[in-house]
Parts: sequence; C-alpha cells; structure tokens
Amino acid sequence: MRFLAGLLAALFLLGPARAARAGEDQAVNVLIFWTDHSRLKAVTLMSITPHKKPVGIVSIPVNALVREGGAATLEELFYRAGREGVTAYLEKRFGIPITHYVDVSQETLARTSEALGPLAIDGKKTSLLEVFEGTYTAQRLDLQAEIRALAARLIEPPVLVKLPRLLWIFTTGVETNLGVGQIIALYQALQGNGPEILRKKALPGYEFSAGARRYCEVPPEAWWQVLREVTREY
Repeated sequence: MRFLAGLLAALFLLGPARAARAGEDQAVNVLIFWTDHSRLKAVTLMSITPHKKPVGIVSIPVNALVREGGAATLEELFYRAGREGVTAYLEKRFGIPITHYVDVSQETLARTSEALGPLAIDGKKTSLLEVFEGTYTAQRLDLQAEIRALAARLIEPPVLVKLPRLLWIFTTGVETNLGVGQIIALYQALQGNGPEILRKKALPGYEFSAGARRYCEVPPEAWWQVLREVTREY
C-alpha cells in the first residue's frame, strides 16, 4: 500500500517561510504523521532549505525494523513511545535535527478529502482518501510523479476557492507546531515554482516475511543516502 502523507505538506505547511525571514539557511525538517488513534499508518519526512530547491520528501515504511525500546518496527515504536520516540529514532537514523511535526488523524484526512472533492490522477477519478489508502489503482506509480500530480491539482482555481474551508479543517483537526500562515506560503511557492519543486522517494529496504508479518530491513547507509538524493540542489 502506498502512503502519501507527503501530500499534506503540499496542503498544510511550508517550514522555511519562518526560517527565511530570520535569514537562516539551515534545512527545516518536518515529520508528517498519519495516525488512526494509537496506530501509525504512515510517516513522511519533508526537508526544505530556504532559498533552495528542491523540497525533499522521503516516504518511510512503518514496518521498518527498529529494534529499539522493546519495539521491532516503527509502527510498534509509535505505539510504545509516541511521536516523540519516533522522532528521536529518525533523527539518529537520518543524522539530522527534526524540530517540526504535523499529525493528521484518519478523521481529519477524511474531512479534507470530502472538502477537496473528486480528483483526477493518471486519468482516473478518485479522492484524496483513496490516494492515501492506495486503493484508486492497482498499478504501482512513481511516487514523485504522483505527488507532483496531486500538488498541481491543489493549485488549480477550483481547489483554491476551497482554501478557507481547508484552513479551517487544518486549524481544528491537525496537531502541529507550525503556524497557519505557512500554509499560504506554500501555496505561493507552488504557484511560483510549480510542483516540480517537490522531489519524493521511498526509503529503500529489503522486504521479508516472518510468520504472518512483513518487515523492511533498511541498510544503515540508505537513510542518509535517500535524504541526500531528494534534497540535492538543482
């Protein structure tokens, strides 16, 4: 199942808006959590450097092996140690500070999907919720092409007129330490630069089964390598 939590970055935030005003050039790293009560359904890292392109997005498998805090996978670590435990672990694996987060519940995602209305991706009529769940197509699509197609849809006039309602959903249903003003900044960035500023890849690993469960073994070097690939300036 493909998880597209990175799309919420295009909907809800632009971390460097604040840093750029402060004259900083450090990357702003944000974790986007998609949760269903105590269950972690998806987690995505977004890294943005002020005044530079691209916006790097890494999709992290929740069944990635962690072997930390009594947990075997990232999903179990979230259940045991919460958002803080997952953040601390990913900081070590990627070798970066992660100071911002967006936590989107299943209920909020459903409300956002309803507010946006139908979407057309790769010639198929679908919804935001179906895209997140990975049920709108049986084909495996390139993550970068998918996120750019969705971002392009979000800056079309019929969607922009829904921005007030989307902002209301964000302020009432999303837990985050980012400001609402950064939402507008991201729309401006997308309108000015286009969806091409988004570069997304899945964290590579080796899938295997143990009993009825599937796990993903991520090589130690894969964490920083994939982050470097999606954030390399062009």
